[in-house]
Amino acid sequence: MEESPLYVHKEFQTDEVATDHWEIARSRVHLGALIGSGAFGRVHAAHLDMPGGETITVAAKMLCDTATEEEMQDFLREIAMLKHVGSHKHVIRLIACCTRRSPLIALLEHAPRGDLLTLLRAARGRRNIEVQKTTEESERSVNGRPSEADTEYTNLSDSDPPLYGNFDEKSNDSTIQRKTNDHYVAEPALQLDSTIMRDYALQVALGMRHLEDRGITHRDLAARNILVDGAGVLKVADFGLSRSGVYVHTRSRPVPLRWLAPEAIYSSSYCSASDVWAFAVLLWEIATLGGFPYAELSNQEVPQYLTEGRRLPKPARASPSLYQLMIVCWSENPQDRPTFAEIVDKLTVQQQLYVDLDCVFPPIEDNFTNPTDYNFTIFNGVHVDR
Repeated sequence: MEESPLYVHKEFQTDEVATDHWEIARSRVHLGALIGSGAFGRVHAAHLDMPGGETITVAAKMLCDTATEEEMQDFLREIAMLKHVGSHKHVIRLIACCTRRSPLIALLEHAPRGDLLTLLRAARGRRNIEVQKTTEESERSVNGRPSEADTEYTNLSDSDPPLYGNFDEKSNDSTIQRKTNDHYVAEPALQLDSTIMRDYALQVALGMRHLEDRGITHRDLAARNILVDGAGVLKVADFGLSRSGVYVHTRSRPVPLRWLAPEAIYSSSYCSASDVWAFAVLLWEIATLGGFPYAELSNQEVPQYLTEGRRLPKPARASPSLYQLMIVCWSENPQDRPTFAEIVDKLTVQQQLYVDLDCVFPPIEDNFTNPTDYNFTIFNGVHVDR
């Protein structure tokens, strides 16, 4: 693999790296096209030479050339977390890594059909469903309601003004505008039908049950972070924010506000029950074919909306039992939420059709820019320029 002169070669001398069976020679990695990028990293398609002469396709996740020491350490922690996750059918798998010197590389299981959010929205488009907006929503859009990109990951300061995004009027193609996830669509999106939709919730729940059993809190569970392999199997991915056990977040970093539980918003406290809350938002995304949570609310309005006991509305054609599951997962008290093991049991027993595709779905905010384009964040309530 040709190395860029922009990289600063730094040795990471640790006993773990020296003896880790995950570590491979970077000469076995052959980078291909860039398939995704964000503020701190990029992902390439790559071929990995395996023992015995076989070559497999992988996704090579790397940091940007300008990565700081802190970002490198975060990436190493993410790789360590992936090792701890192990192998599960519904969780993206670490295959190997190169961490002895920069550029650090994590070689991940290939998911050629991309992410679930893109798949859902592609299905919506194929059905020629016309997005309906209320007069109030239209007025808010004209008055500068923030774009989806600006509200996927944001800060938690109530004092800051809303983050009004720059709408790109030249293109509605979300797969072009949004190159922030660690995956891509290399094959045609799945043809969704009710049978497939019925299984999505269970597949994600099975993956999350595995993480729960391993004592891992994901912290960024959303449709955009669920990958789909060549066989159409859903896999939980993107462990950049994941931690073991109950975790209190103390560092400055944008967060996925609209998927956060109240305790995460107000106390920066995360646990498996916080992931359960986000799982219910993901169910809502599935039921709406990629609808955008709280689309009518600004970032500053979402926390108050939840504090008042209000929740995302029932999707038009979601079954009562599915919405009831969402509501239980959105219980104010984390202890009142089901575990993922309980959710799997419930979904396995029900085995029923959750979603009727013959309906009009809520807006998805197609015009947006890169959700990592922020130049500030919040640390302990203090606005900090980055």
